[in-house]
Amino acid sequence: MKKTLLLVKTVVFLLPAIAFITYYNLRMDRERYAPHIYTLTGGRVLVVKITGDPDITMETAGTTMYSVGRILKLSPSYMSARHLQWNQRDTTPRQDWVVDYSRMVPETAVGLADIKDTVNIFYDRREKTEIGEILHVGHYDAIPDSLEKLRQFIDKEGYKLSGFYEEVYIVFEQIEPNPYKYETLLRYQIAK
Repeated sequence: MKKTLLLVKTVVFLLPAIAFITYYNLRMDRERYAPHIYTLTGGRVLVVKITGDPDITMETAGTTMYSVGRILKLSPSYMSARHLQWNQRDTTPRQDWVVDYSRMVPETAVGLADIKDTVNIFYDRREKTEIGEILHVGHYDAIPDSLEKLRQFIDKEGYKLSGFYEEVYIVFEQIEPNPYKYETLLRYQIAK
């Protein structure tokens, strides 16, 4: 009798907990792909500024970031590509794109003087800013479709594009060989 009562109490306690955890995880997974607006915190970043077609320059930027990160003894981090004007994708030929490839670094990071050829490598400070963001999953060729969805969401929420456009590479070529599994956060700076 005591064992049956204990079993009933356990089931009564666990079923709602399991249902809540399942609901929460499914909801979070769905929301992960939805566009949203939030305030991006500021901080110090290491920047590699490169002009050219990102299909070519991204590999150089990634290698440079990795090498500099090892020299500065930085822990691994995501790399982003920030276009200083949101419409650069639409108004400038790809070979003329100026992209700031960057990653967050601690406030105490120093030592760029020890790195040769630092003409295009420098520290910068990113200020807190309002952004619209969406997670793009898939090949880079399909990014324009996700950007259009994000722009429509931003417009519907009463904001306008006001500054940079940024891609944050979460899952990319060096991690995943299948381009349909790439994960890229797409961000626009926005204002009311």
